[in-house]
Amino acid sequence: MQTVTSKLTASIATLALLLGLALPMSSQAQSPIDLGVRGGVTQATFYGDDVSSNDFRPGFTGGVFLNYQVNDAFAVQPEVLYSRRGTKNHFDESGRFDDVRVRQDVIEIPVLLKLSAPTAPVTPRLYVGPALGFVTNSELGNGNDADDSFTDVDFSGVVGGEIAYALNKGPLSEIAVDGRYNLGLANLGDANNFEDVRTSAFTGTLSLRFDI
Repeated sequence: MQTVTSKLTASIATLALLLGLALPMSSQAQSPIDLGVRGGVTQATFYGDDVSSNDFRPGFTGGVFLNYQVNDAFAVQPEVLYSRRGTKNHFDESGRFDDVRVRQDVIEIPVLLKLSAPTAPVTPRLYVGPALGFVTNSELGNGNDADDSFTDVDFSGVVGGEIAYALNKGPLSEIAVDGRYNLGLANLGDANNFEDVRTSAFTGTLSLRFDI
């Protein structure tokens, strides 16, 4: 499995590439590009045919994003986030995997398409997009390594919204409260009787945007 450092470096490089592809879109009119940071709490669990019941468990998420404002109503926002997810699940009807607690460290790269309402300085937004995740570590609740039970790559769909307030005080341009849902689309399980397992997570964050 690749190290956390190498995967984080690859993630940042991917974010820079996405920004480079977006910049040529502003040939007629220059749209503002903002740098942002976000952090908050995620509630995650597993679902799938090999999961007989589940329980959402809290974890931390945080990272950086770039917001490219195409026009007043539409923006593209790639992000690089680190999430620590915790889950508690029953994995088969026989009780063989009863009350399994799993903790995972994930580097996630969402690319969000955002729509804004023209109601500044308070602006509600809706967004949707794909997210690519790299599972850098998996552990059971007792501290045992579980990397062999899970794949390294996750893929999910993201839907959510935010309410932002424009500040325009120095470099700080905006503060926002965000809520989103991630629905896993790829099987994460990589062991017998433990294959059809996908991620489901609700996340709430606070974000700050800065003019660059």
